[in-house]
Amino acid sequence: MSAFEIAEMETSEFVQWQSFLELKTGMWLPEARKSFLLASLNRHMREMGIENYQNFYSMLNTGRVSSLDWSKIVDSLTVHETCFYRDETSLKLVSNYCRNKVQKGFRHESENAQQIHLWSVGCSTGEESYSLAIEMDKLSFSLSGSHGQKFYYGVTGIDVSYPSLAIAREGIYDNKKLETISQTTKNHYFEPLDNGFLQVKEFVRDRTCFIQGNILELENKNESSYDVIYCQNVMIYFRQEKKEAILKSLIKKLKPRGLLVLGHGELGNFETHDLIKVDNKNCLAFIKNENYKTDTKEKFSKQIKFSSESKYNKQNKYNKQKNLSRMELS
Repeated sequence: MSAFEIAEMETSEFVQWQSFLELKTGMWLPEARKSFLLASLNRHMREMGIENYQNFYSMLNTGRVSSLDWSKIVDSLTVHETCFYRDETSLKLVSNYCRNKVQKGFRHESENAQQIHLWSVGCSTGEESYSLAIEMDKLSFSLSGSHGQKFYYGVTGIDVSYPSLAIAREGIYDNKKLETISQTTKNHYFEPLDNGFLQVKEFVRDRTCFIQGNILELENKNESSYDVIYCQNVMIYFRQEKKEAILKSLIKKLKPRGLLVLGHGELGNFETHDLIKVDNKNCLAFIKNENYKTDTKEKFSKQIKFSSESKYNKQNKYNKQKNLSRMELS
């Protein structure tokens, strides 16, 4: 194989790699992403001096590849397309939700400081997590100033990729990555470095932490629960049955009446008694039903109904729940 040649892969080999990657990571690579897989495998094969796909597969399948090399391979199979304020509409939804929640806390618990915990799932190189943290800091400043009471926040980012998390923890980005941010925000939240780079200021990084984990093992990663879970453009890598398992884990991690934000089209339309859909045509978001109870896998599977239909029969009880969501997030 020459330095720039990408070897062909037989259909049977591709099916073998599909099954192997899904078994090890949960990710499903459709036929349309075959060229993406080939480019990634060939790059690693050249670096490791491996001549064909079958030899590479045997090495991986028998554990003859280091955990570091394996993490690099998995990392290269996911798209790290992210930026600051990628979905401003969803960020505004989060900000409004947190504002209303904190103000309600000020009214009912005037002596206590309010706290908001956010979870950025599939945080990649940290831009999404820091966007959430910046919005929370702005909110903290405005609410503490107007109410004279304290509001604290924390953002936890989780991702499977060690290289991406290393970048996130440093919080150093090329100035070109910050083109979506106003100059005022840049000046307040970023420290200029040499060669056109900027670093997220320490007081924001102190409110943000990053941990490594597989989205299929979220329940085993930590015992925390969250007011907001932000999980966009992550489930595109999984087949429908895996998406159901992921959703179940996210619901368990969400506090009662907590906010779950997903990416458009990641789940298709579905109904569940455990989540109340937010009435917002520009975002896919849900409020966790405060009457939620941990269900068995069988009951959960019956409650969630995945469908390709664009409309549902809206029963009165769901209309009432949606109206509550609209009031809470306005």
